[in-house]
Amino acid sequence: MKKILFLFFLIIAFHSNSTSAEPQENLKAAFVRDDHLWIKLKDKEIQITDTGYVRYPKWSFDGSWVAYLKGAKEGDILDLWLYSLKSNRYFKVKENVDVNFQWSPNANTIGFQVTKNLVILHTAKLGQFTQAARNIENFSWLPSGKGLLISTKKSPELHSDITLSKVILGKKEMPVVNDFYTVKLDQNELYASTSEFKWSNDKKWISFLLIPTASLSADGNTLCILSSNGKTFKKIDEMLNKSAWLQWAPYHALFGYISGDGREATINKRLKVLTIPSMKNVILTPKGFVDLDLTWQNHRTIIVSRLKESGSGDLDESALPSLYKLSLSDNKQTQITVPSEKDGDFRPEIVKNNLFWIRTDRKNADVMLSPTYQSKVMTWIKDINLGSSYYEKWSWDEVFSLYSGR
Repeated sequence: MKKILFLFFLIIAFHSNSTSAEPQENLKAAFVRDDHLWIKLKDKEIQITDTGYVRYPKWSFDGSWVAYLKGAKEGDILDLWLYSLKSNRYFKVKENVDVNFQWSPNANTIGFQVTKNLVILHTAKLGQFTQAARNIENFSWLPSGKGLLISTKKSPELHSDITLSKVILGKKEMPVVNDFYTVKLDQNELYASTSEFKWSNDKKWISFLLIPTASLSADGNTLCILSSNGKTFKKIDEMLNKSAWLQWAPYHALFGYISGDGREATINKRLKVLTIPSMKNVILTPKGFVDLDLTWQNHRTIIVSRLKESGSGDLDESALPSLYKLSLSDNKQTQITVPSEKDGDFRPEIVKNNLFWIRTDRKNADVMLSPTYQSKVMTWIKDINLGSSYYEKWSWDEVFSLYSGR
């Protein structure tokens, strides 16, 4: 009886919203409202752009710059721009830039792709570009920030091998490209490219996806794990091409991901945790449910966006998710948010002991906040743009970026 009462009061607390209080830490976020770039600094919201169509805001490692894509209107070619918080100025970098542009993990240097060419720019030398590599499929920065890991196809044939190479950046000389690992493909293995790359917390393991043609990729991609010394490579599972659905634990060699093929996010999407180096995984999603976005609170606890599994009918009428806390220590799974029937909770993220997520009714969206170890909930940012949705797979990185304070 006491346990029932405790859960009842916990749910009531999470269901009630408060907008009067603000987090004490100096948190900040970049977000899109009315297609313009905005920044939130603690309790102040500042509009940065007032023309055009903005998407994909991304913070530099020290939080002094925001990169974003901007076009004249929705559907136009998007250009890469930078905004400096210190000088309150913005700069156009390049036209027609791919959505995978990335800041260095330890410098105000940004890497981006223009028609499969990898370009590097340091904010101290705006306008001076370094052509780092040509004809690449995808890339990510090395954890050291001294270079990048890129993927290239050996030939235009879909069954041709994929080469992973390290691009080492020198202070004066041109970048040096060293082949690192080759993904050997058979005649019946048709992969066009890879996703970006994510490193484990100890920098010993790399996760990425092998991506087939665009039409096939919508229904499934192959999750791979590669050791950082290139000696161990494993194809693990099938999943959708969504970066937020692959997350390394902050400690220990644990990897969480949303498995399952099929483009509908409301069917066959299961949260799994992979243990390295045994490569054994465990399914954490109960029958009758699907899991979407996830974040690690620590190496023993995961927060996930979960909803009841439904058929492939009218997705706009399907159930919307709530957040659940999953304990790996004792296998307890507890619902921690209770949105109204018309709302759903997506994209959990923990920064400075605060839990953030996006609440939406598919027409409007707000950023919610709650201290990780308390039941208090507040609306931190109201009325951000909706991320794009594809069969209920929402892309919130298009419209929201929380600075993690690295």
